[in-house]
Amino acid sequence: MRSPRYTILAILASLFLTACASFEKGTPQEVIILSFPNEASVYIDGVPVGITPITLDLPRKVSHEIRLEKNGFNSAVKFFTPVPNDKAENFIRFGLSEDLGYYVDLEPKVMEAKMQSDLVPNSIGTDPFERMAKRALDADKRLQNGEITPLEHKYIIEQIIAFFE
Repeated sequence: MRSPRYTILAILASLFLTACASFEKGTPQEVIILSFPNEASVYIDGVPVGITPITLDLPRKVSHEIRLEKNGFNSAVKFFTPVPNDKAENFIRFGLSEDLGYYVDLEPKVMEAKMQSDLVPNSIGTDPFERMAKRALDADKRLQNGEITPLEHKYIIEQIIAFFE
């Protein structure tokens, strides 16, 4: 059995380490990550953290790379970046508040990523109508095989048509 003194020291050490991390990267800020289509895998600074839609707390003094991946869609890469907030314009700033990152906020607070289907080509090619029809048929097959939802199918067809317009 641990002595009460050992338990108190362990708690104080834990609080100290947490405070050091807060000084370096800032206190956490709640951010929201959305994607269309939903259920994309989310990687923050290369670390898997969940599936969209997701709400997370990220340290506010550093930039974060967000990568979204979903089978059948091209990866999307976005960034949360610290920017000065309204409090940054204060004439008087307190050292501890500045150390903890209270004068910056991560932007955007809500990140939305519209992922592009891998069926959308990179170039029009010599016969654009044939290529457009083939891509649309590939989308139809994915829908029939249950690989995508009807809403995702509509979104993919709209992307293909927009590309060839």
